[in-house]
Formats: sequence, structure tokens, C-alpha cells
Amino acid sequence: MLSDFDLLIGCTAVEKDLIMVTENLKDFERISNIQIKNWVQRS
Repeated sequence: MLSDFDLLIGCTAVEKDLIMVTENLKDFERISNIQIKNWVQRS
């Protein structure tokens, strides 16, 4: 389940046509039409 704050952040990104930068792809990919970028590269 996506937390209330994550849902609010994600839906705001969709509404404002913004790119969501997060390492938490698994949860945020559940939001339709969201653009996601992961800038973290783990070695």
C-alpha cells in the first residue's frame, strides 16, 4: 500500500506534469501516467 504522503506527492507530480525523482520505483509505478527517474546508482 502506498502511504498517504507518497500518494499526494505522486499525484501532484502527475497533475503538474512533473518528473518524480525517486529510488522507490516499485511503489510509485503504481500511479498511472507518472514519469519517474531514478538518479541513484548503487555499486
